[in-house]
Amino acid sequence: MLSLYLTLIDTEEDKIRFTRLYEQYRHLMFYIAQKILDDPNLSEDAVQEAFLRIAKNFHKVGDILCPETRNFAVIITRNIALSMASHRHNDMDMDTYIQTVSTEFTEDVFEVVSNKSLTECIMKLPEIYRDTLYLYHLYGYTFNEIANLLSVPVETTKKRAQRARVLLKEMLEKEGYHHE
Repeated sequence: MLSLYLTLIDTEEDKIRFTRLYEQYRHLMFYIAQKILDDPNLSEDAVQEAFLRIAKNFHKVGDILCPETRNFAVIITRNIALSMASHRHNDMDMDTYIQTVSTEFTEDVFEVVSNKSLTECIMKLPEIYRDTLYLYHLYGYTFNEIANLLSVPVETTKKRAQRARVLLKEMLEKEGYHHE
């Protein structure tokens, strides 16, 4: 499969970097998908779709061995797996399912970036909001790109970002930080 992804990459240098990313994170990505889907075949499909999306957006990936890239791979994989799982759990509300299934293994997904209090508050956000903020602010993705990566409508992405900011502001105010 790696050769298929490499056809989507333009330069030799980026092909080498993508190969490094693939080797570095494929087991983690499979683990994430397997925790959600509990089916090795579906998990492999989720990982393949995640690598396809990463390859299409590889121009935005920086250093391969940094926490941001690891988190990016996890976010993409998790959202694809959750989307696949939701098709198997049609009777359950998607937001409820996301929170039920994913809280147990995502506590370590985000690393400390800079401001400890801000990071702690972001970590307390529900994943669906945290992922959107992460992709928008850290990677600089547009709402259209995030919607495409996470397989949700653009309006949903915008609403998640809006709700995340409100929740983040409330948390920071409780911590004693006030915006003037």
